Amino acid sequence: MEFLSVISSSVWFAMGGAFSIKLLELAELHKLPAVERPDLKDWVYWVPFVVLPILGGGLAYVYVSSDTFLSPILAVNVGVSAPLMLRAMAQASPLEKSVVNTPEGA
Repeated sequence: MEFLSVISSSVWFAMGGAFSIKLLELAELHKLPAVERPDLKDWVYWVPFVVLPILGGGLAYVYVSSDTFLSPILAVNVGVSAPLMLRAMAQASPLEKSVVNTPEGA
């Protein structure tokens, strides 16, 4: 339990921000037709409820570790936007290198 007390409050706020996004998605499920609703008994559906707060808290930890002050509202913003930022960074540098073949004389 000592580990939990060492974590900065900014990290907790960021984790809460990321978790709140998933709760909002869950709250909006009633608007979907019954056939389009996910199977809530499937454990795979609940994985993002664990992974996204870890990503949000991890990004806030990187900020705090680099001596950046995160106010509570900024930490929540980091947590909310962490999945989007990480997805954008992953798509910006793809793992596969693409080769472009240009015709002669082009």
